[in-house]
Amino acid sequence: MSIPWEKLEVPADLRAMIEPTAPIALRQAGARGALPGASLEATLGALYVLACDPDAGVRAQAIESLKALPGLERAVTQRTHPKILELLVSLRAEPELDEVIVHVRAANERTVLTIAERANAKLCEVISDNHTRLLISPTIAVALHQNPACPEVTLERALSFLRMNDELPELPGERGAGAPRRSAPAAPQAAPSEPVFDLEAEIAAALEGRASPMLEARQKLAMFDVESLSGGLPGFSFDFKDEDEDFSMEMLDDEQKADDEVRLTIEKKIRGMSTGKKIKLAFLGNKEVRNILIRDRSKMVASAVVKSGRMTDSEVLANAANRNLYPEILRDIASNKEWIRKYPVQVALVSNPRTPISVSVGMVTRLAEKDLVSLSRNKNVSSVLAQMATKILKDKAH
Repeated sequence: MSIPWEKLEVPADLRAMIEPTAPIALRQAGARGALPGASLEATLGALYVLACDPDAGVRAQAIESLKALPGLERAVTQRTHPKILELLVSLRAEPELDEVIVHVRAANERTVLTIAERANAKLCEVISDNHTRLLISPTIAVALHQNPACPEVTLERALSFLRMNDELPELPGERGAGAPRRSAPAAPQAAPSEPVFDLEAEIAAALEGRASPMLEARQKLAMFDVESLSGGLPGFSFDFKDEDEDFSMEMLDDEQKADDEVRLTIEKKIRGMSTGKKIKLAFLGNKEVRNILIRDRSKMVASAVVKSGRMTDSEVLANAANRNLYPEILRDIASNKEWIRKYPVQVALVSNPRTPISVSVGMVTRLAEKDLVSLSRNKNVSSVLAQMATKILKDKAH
């Protein structure tokens, strides 16, 4: 089983200590949390690796350490591996932690459903207002429907949004009934203690020709299901599988150069995707995928491309000048403080007739003279902008 060290955020200096081939004493120490110099994020990743360890004792100890690890709200980020998130919500039912995790775009279906099933009224409201998450995982509506703590008005808000986007899943007939609820994680089974030697019982067994009671007890102990020490988590699989695997490499790998045939294949696959699937891909996809999705008819899909943080400077500039994008997407580009500091992006946005005038007006005064001249003569932009440019030029001439 290959370990995705980078995705788990485990630094190179820790890997030799916790990999399956490391000495058992080192792995045991790591499972207890003895990870010198490790950040909280690295500790999370390392403990998950150890929770998948071949040795049952190491697995059990890593699980116990994860249960007790403090400050998880600060450790969970958009980069946290989906399997770590899934394990955390299986081990710890903490509203503050659940709220952080439900906003992580990479959180898998099982994770968000677990949270929605047990959320309190406040967290249900947070979930129902998270439109991106609802589209990525529409079955959240079923979980909220089954959650008696979810207020009717909150549930209806989520249902209305999904209905409007034609993503509403089939719901059971009555609130709180009809759909099976996953059982709570079972408590780890305690290991039996070392059997006590009973001299009289041993003598009696020997005289009667029976096997040694002490030996039989030890055999039973050896047969004890040590897997129960690894958390007792029904339905959870200790592996490193990521839902990124749902997408092909030509959609994810930025190093691959797409020819016309590959590009057509990608476009065909994307056309067959649900809105939620497209949003998820927008946060993961390569340049070819981003170029397709930013033109998607769904504004939420296009907006996800901008908010993914993956666009290069050249992509940002090209999209700022793109007259085929929704005004809301151009507003999203202008809202990024890092991008908007770049002068070519400002010029592109001001010169783009699709940019909302409320965004463009504030940039006109920053333009250089040659760009003011060009703007004053631009027949495609709002007359308000052209007049502003003309006035600034006249003021500079006096």
